Amino acid sequence: MTPTVCHVIVGPQRHGVVRHAVASAAAIGGPVVTADAVGDLHAQAVPDAERIHIHFTDRLFGSTAARGADEFVSLTTSLNRPVSTTLHDVPQPSDGRAFAMRVEAYRRVIDAVDGVVVSSDHERVLLADHTDREDVDVIPLALDRSPTPTGGRPPVRDVVGVLGFIYPGKGHAEIIDALGALEADLDLLALGAVADGHEDLITDLTTRAAGVNVRFETTGFVPDTALQATLRSVAVPVAFHRHLSASASINTWIEAGRRPLVPHNRYTAEIEANSPGALWLHGDSVDDLRDAIARAAAEPELTWVADDVVVFPTSEQVGAMYRARFDAWSRR
Repeated sequence: MTPTVCHVIVGPQRHGVVRHAVASAAAIGGPVVTADAVGDLHAQAVPDAERIHIHFTDRLFGSTAARGADEFVSLTTSLNRPVSTTLHDVPQPSDGRAFAMRVEAYRRVIDAVDGVVVSSDHERVLLADHTDREDVDVIPLALDRSPTPTGGRPPVRDVVGVLGFIYPGKGHAEIIDALGALEADLDLLALGAVADGHEDLITDLTTRAAGVNVRFETTGFVPDTALQATLRSVAVPVAFHRHLSASASINTWIEAGRRPLVPHNRYTAEIEANSPGALWLHGDSVDDLRDAIARAAAEPELTWVADDVVVFPTSEQVGAMYRARFDAWSRR
């Protein structure tokens, strides 16, 4: 029998990890405790449950990776019952100077729990490269696509759309360069708010775009009530994130019926293997991106997910996979 699991979710409601954690908890079932910051949690506020499951990324638990690990380990100790975790933003060499500190932090988190989940085989490989934990389970991010609209599709804006928080490495700069080399009259629309601490990036991107006769605009945060219509309104959906490990923004495009242009790498190949036809894979260079955008502008029907595409996993399947893992961990 599946043990009673309480889901402890730390972070602001708009954060992608928090949104994923809330949706996963709903699919799995069980009590949920939320807090904007880990300091707001107290062991006595956590319901009586046989197991605790926590979604972890260092940025939500502390101002540095080391402090995030400190807070996580302290929390798990205070709970005095089995704890498992889903790890997000798994360390990778592209983290630069923060990489070594993040690896050590994630090692400490892994050592503090009896069950570990990541959202892709790509992330499992990253962990295997830098930690000793072997029993890591993969449960992909859920995909619940809406029917692709036909005939009466909304008017298309002549823009390339990029979904998610704006920060260095998300691909905006490379997309501007690709658009500057195109004859097609397309601008760049960032569908999301700027990440804290990167406010100067808006001016930088606006200047970069103006230099190649491209307009760069931002929508700010897009509420859920307007998100699907917004995603369906752009001419070309693009996700050119340079350092992916798992991506809710790619899934959100697909859920809206769009087939986003993404560079071919280990992670995007994994999504395409699970959901054939859901992605438009292209080479991992600005020139390849430019060519893909040009074709997408000329053949817009290719930027929509075909009706016969079957996606995996759905929320229901994700819930079943988590419950199976909780069962297995409880039998150890």
